[in-house]
Amino acid sequence: MLFGRGTAREGALVAALGSLLGGLTALRGDHDPAGAERTVLDLLRQLAEERTGGRARPDSYRSQLIVAEDYIERHLHDPCLGAAQVAGVMGISVRHLARIFEPTGRTPARHITERRLARAHQELTGPGARETTIADVAHRWEFSSQAHFARLFRSRFGLTPSEARAEAA
Repeated sequence: MLFGRGTAREGALVAALGSLLGGLTALRGDHDPAGAERTVLDLLRQLAEERTGGRARPDSYRSQLIVAEDYIERHLHDPCLGAAQVAGVMGISVRHLARIFEPTGRTPARHITERRLARAHQELTGPGARETTIADVAHRWEFSSQAHFARLFRSRFGLTPSEARAEAA
């Protein structure tokens, strides 16, 4: 079977499989080869189900979560990124996407916000952090205002963005 050209969901599954095989899970701290193998097999099973018209079962939620997280990671800069967009690309409903995220204890929207905050934190505490303004970082990671960004940042990291940058220097 040639995968990736049948439907948008199939394309998303192939993209997630490529990312997994490309080592993105290692970058996220997943050092469990057996877990990676199970995930690859889950994704391949889902691709076969997609091609044959099979229905996703609850045991496939783990690999669907990986597909969703991978898509989110690759599109964090997109101002339109939201649960509806992710669900649409995956070919599922927004409610089903929420069910997929339930085991993580957060909603898809919360996951997007957390990932954007983490990337903003990296930018504010990494090399060259002094060369950009906090407002630019907030805007780049799609926060509606610098004040909103600062509140969320402080809630997540226990420091304001400027305190985090100063502490890293």
